[in-house]
Amino acid sequence: MIETVIKGGTVIDNGGTRKADVGIGPDGNIAAIELGLSGNREIDASGCIVTAGLVDLNSHFCQPGEEEAETIESGTRSAVLGGYTAVMLMPNTTPAIDCAATVREIQSLRNEALCHVEIAGSLTVGCRGEALAPIGEMAELGVSFFTDTVLQNFDPLLIQRAMEYGSRFDITVGLTPFLLSKAHMHEGDVSSKLGIHGSSIEEEELLTYQFVKLLQLTGARLHIQQISSPQAMEIVSHAKSQGLPITCEVSPHHLVFTDEAVQSFESRYKLAPPLRPKKEVQKIKDFVIEGHVDAIATCHTPNQQHLADLPFEEAPFGGIGLETALAATLTERDIPLQHVLSAMSWVPAEIAGISTSHGGSLTQGRPGNLAVIDESVEWNPIGQEMASKSANSPFEGYQLQGKVRHTLVNGEAVVVDGEAQR
Repeated sequence: MIETVIKGGTVIDNGGTRKADVGIGPDGNIAAIELGLSGNREIDASGCIVTAGLVDLNSHFCQPGEEEAETIESGTRSAVLGGYTAVMLMPNTTPAIDCAATVREIQSLRNEALCHVEIAGSLTVGCRGEALAPIGEMAELGVSFFTDTVLQNFDPLLIQRAMEYGSRFDITVGLTPFLLSKAHMHEGDVSSKLGIHGSSIEEEELLTYQFVKLLQLTGARLHIQQISSPQAMEIVSHAKSQGLPITCEVSPHHLVFTDEAVQSFESRYKLAPPLRPKKEVQKIKDFVIEGHVDAIATCHTPNQQHLADLPFEEAPFGGIGLETALAATLTERDIPLQHVLSAMSWVPAEIAGISTSHGGSLTQGRPGNLAVIDESVEWNPIGQEMASKSANSPFEGYQLQGKVRHTLVNGEAVVVDGEAQR
């Protein structure tokens, strides 16, 4: 029996492309993929791509502690509007997700979510980089990814110990090659012109090199978050060629914007790592085009308006991105669609350890976690009109190509014709 049919679309998964309808059974699983299906409800996918729902590896939802900026409910509503059926919640909440009690609290909030929420645990107490968090007790609760998001300080011995625990508990360690400091943007011609203290791109390269050396020493599974340096990407690529268990991600904003955007002094362009010059941006995009980047992750970071309105050097880092990430990447037309979907769905699902239910192949019996994408739609994002409780979008007013028409989570249509259903 088929309950819902997604009709008239082109199905794309990691097995190829085909014209087919997708039927969803009463249990929320895929019942059939073939032409000519009928069911109790039809969802129009004419002229659209039907694919596995997107998976984000880097979402900040601020709950608990800063619910005025974002909650799990508002964050996941933003996610499904962007085609995501699963997100990984970063641990730098207040309090940080650094112990079993906080993990249990987040798990209890999952019933408010519109999509699947995977929880990342903190490597260190309070994400402060001073003392190792109780990784084992969080791993026992099912947490399999640990990170401090960005480094407040870099203690190689502490990171080595964390990665040794990673090997012991079969977890993935996430590290971002960026140190919080007095820097607010990329160090270069633009920072000199504006008189703003910058962070050198060499710092990112050196940190990435040290992370790989620690990987060689410990044998842990490592994921490098938010790479913006082509040289850092080359270090990761070389580590892969040696057979090391390493993956990496870039963000949509690092594929689109350069440090020239900071000349507006708008804090939505204050990102970590910082926006880089045009030459570096193009090289990072080339890595994506060539299929060397494992994942494209949003680093969705909401900031309350009164903080976003502060002078650039006083404002916090971050911008929202879940509703714009796919369109921003599709707008870069020289990136092949298969590479976009691989980096935003199929491979992130594997890194997050949820590939049995998200990403990958669309086959009978799998959960109906799907996104229907209309590549022809042109639109201009307005932060205040998005589902996020914050409006600090780097893509405000930027013309984007492509939009999610429908999103299904476990067979439930949570977005229909671009509108959230709850």
